[in-house]
Amino acid sequence: MPFEENTAFDLSRATAALAEDIRRRVPPLSHIDPERILFCLSRSLSPGVHGTYARIVPLRFPDGTREKSRRRGRYLETFRMPAMEHEGRKILYLIYLFIPRFLRLPFEEKLATIFHELYHISEKFDGDIRRFPGRNYAHGASRREFHRRVSELATAYLETRPDPSLLRFLRMDEKSWREGRLRLSGLSVALPRARLADRRPL
Repeated sequence: MPFEENTAFDLSRATAALAEDIRRRVPPLSHIDPERILFCLSRSLSPGVHGTYARIVPLRFPDGTREKSRRRGRYLETFRMPAMEHEGRKILYLIYLFIPRFLRLPFEEKLATIFHELYHISEKFDGDIRRFPGRNYAHGASRREFHRRVSELATAYLETRPDPSLLRFLRMDEKSWREGRLRLSGLSVALPRARLADRRPL
């Protein structure tokens, strides 16, 4: 079913609803809690399909801690992640969709992109990302294997025959948005960063 012209569409709310359905239907992702994730929109200015389509931002350090200390020269510096709440809910993750680059993807790749970001979430759901052994802790030794696993999960989800209305927004295209026939709305949140909380000589 096509989108109605001149209709404002809340992309953040639609992505959150899809994530909740994914959580219920895909056991390997049942640990996520979409109520503690903010799905945000960010602008992508470069043309073409190359670049980042989405990004996850964890709001905790490894093991779910808000603070992390490191030695820098003759000092010990402690950094603290911001505490974030939205509508009374404590937020642990932000997932940004980059518009309009995300809209340029075909349906299957849009869905895989969302699964990719959700799969990054720690199995403990403690505000940290899923960490793999080795130097490439975010994707593991093989990025191809990471993508293969994500594709498997997306395929398994579609095989459960989810409500088509939850997937409609993945069929929206850049042309409709550019021509103003589709107006997108959603959360816009400045990228949170860890701040220096303490600095003391060793």
